[in-house]
Amino acid sequence: MALEGVGSGHQTTVDLSLVPYPHSVSIRGSPLRPLPSMYLHISAEASATLRRRAQILAQQFTAYGTRTSLAAATHLQHNQALLTSSPTVAKRWEQQSKPLRGMAMNPEGYRLSVTSEGALIQGQDERGLFWGGQTLLQIIETGREVPGMEIEDGPLLPYRAIHLDLRGWPPTREYIERTIDRLARCKINVLILEYERHFQFNSQHGLAHRDAFPASYVAELDLYAKDRGIQLVPLLHCIGNLNYLLRLDAYKEIREDPRFFQQACPTNSTTTDIYIAMAEDLLAVHSSNLFHIGGDQARFLGGCPACKNRAKILGGRASLYLEYIGKITRYMESRQRHVLLWDGLVSNMNDEQINWLSRDTVLCFMNSSGQGGRATPTILTPLDRYKQLGRRVWGTSSRLPMAKFENFDNIDAWTEAAEMGYLEGLILATWTREFAQGPLLAPPEIAWPAALYGAERAWGGRKNTKREDFLARFAGSFFGVQERQGQERLWGVFDLLIREYPRETREMIRSVHQLAHRNRETLEFLDAWCRLGAFQYYLEQFEKACAANYDAFQNGTADPFHGGRLHWRIEDLKAHVSELTKTFRTAAARISTPAAAEEFLNCNLAYGVRRLDEMGALLDGYPSPEKEWQQPVKGV
Repeated sequence: MALEGVGSGHQTTVDLSLVPYPHSVSIRGSPLRPLPSMYLHISAEASATLRRRAQILAQQFTAYGTRTSLAAATHLQHNQALLTSSPTVAKRWEQQSKPLRGMAMNPEGYRLSVTSEGALIQGQDERGLFWGGQTLLQIIETGREVPGMEIEDGPLLPYRAIHLDLRGWPPTREYIERTIDRLARCKINVLILEYERHFQFNSQHGLAHRDAFPASYVAELDLYAKDRGIQLVPLLHCIGNLNYLLRLDAYKEIREDPRFFQQACPTNSTTTDIYIAMAEDLLAVHSSNLFHIGGDQARFLGGCPACKNRAKILGGRASLYLEYIGKITRYMESRQRHVLLWDGLVSNMNDEQINWLSRDTVLCFMNSSGQGGRATPTILTPLDRYKQLGRRVWGTSSRLPMAKFENFDNIDAWTEAAEMGYLEGLILATWTREFAQGPLLAPPEIAWPAALYGAERAWGGRKNTKREDFLARFAGSFFGVQERQGQERLWGVFDLLIREYPRETREMIRSVHQLAHRNRETLEFLDAWCRLGAFQYYLEQFEKACAANYDAFQNGTADPFHGGRLHWRIEDLKAHVSELTKTFRTAAARISTPAAAEEFLNCNLAYGVRRLDEMGALLDGYPSPEKEWQQPVKGV
């Protein structure tokens, strides 16, 4: 976004590719030109957490060419930091301190003041100081000069969350840490991890996947996230979505229906014992005061004889559910944790039943509507009811799939609801499987535009910026490109991807790859992903062609030229499979485990190759065309 201001007696125009964009930016005065060596001063009385965060900022500034040393200063207040070339802090910087205003007064708010002598960050709290540092970092990344300016900024919502489902595409250690760094840049402050088998539960031997994170590493990851302003929140399903657990013989006694393994029996005391044991494993390595207990997909509730009888005594299945959720909630509260709960079953209850829930329970309300980016009655009517009942609510949108920008509209709809005062948080959810044994969905790496768009809206709201302004800023911030034309071309990659044009996306990636100064590995993964998409595109086209003329092909009466050329193209597509597989394995290794890549290839690609073999056999008798008529496949 281009801003005009007055500097050194003449008009200046500054383009800031910041995500999220600050609420108030005033360009004025002379710019700061960072030297090769700088100092980041913080208060001599800073807490241990603030010192760690300041050290992270110093390391980040150093990574972008300004070697930055951390120093303590007596002239700075607790939540202040000063980036300057001087090894000492002059007393005049005390005069720069003044009360925060507007959005900067909110928790996590900050002011960033830049002159030719330095950049002063004043946070409303410690996290606000760190967010101000992330804003300064994004500006420094854009070039060697930081405009003279004053930014006053703060969040619309106190909780800005990303949900990450580890059931499919479980991240490598390097990838989850890189993801946390990326989320901190855009001021996300909650990361909900749905582990399932990808956490080594000490209480449940034989449950964990071979690539599961050890508890010791998750404890390190919790601190890594906390130092970057992010709460790591575990999600452990308490009743439904338990396929990963109940499919094992060791747990079949707690199935609600012995034929299926989606839901546990809430009246079986062993269910509660196992849940609490697993929760204790997670609580031991997560410091957040939030804990997501799931609570959805209890489709067989009241099915077993014991539950049916208990529901009859209590007055219905809703009461049976609430009794069990209440038990889990009281346990969590005894461990000083607030419960997050999907509201799918709660939303169908009457007001009296909803009021049985603990007042501190956070209802996570999921709805995918948002016609034209506006909050529809399907969102506002339940929210109004929850508000009248005094319930805490977080909205939940999905950043996957991104098809045709529908989730951007949904994010805007939730933002409008937030601006109306209905929400205290927004979750951007990412599912990699619909259920534990279900097929792999698209990996989270392709959905960074939606993640950052959600971060932008949860922080700044709809009134602060327009969607069309975000698109170029995303490309500029994520890939480090400041030229407008380059930003537009890089955004074109995601625009084509979202509109489901894999071959065209690959062409665009090849033309812009060298423009990206950072996160090139994302473009490389997208390129490999789109090669699979192009393979799927041709597979579908060839299947349609075979189906449309199946009788003639089968009888050998089809046109020889067209039958032969179709056969040749099928064989041409098969010839690309080896290189396609190799490329995808290499690209996927940067984000997930080898097992995930192999599973995806052994399902989607292997099935496609089988279909090609079947079509090739159908067309085996037709002659190959001359070279000039062969029509090789493209983009694979």
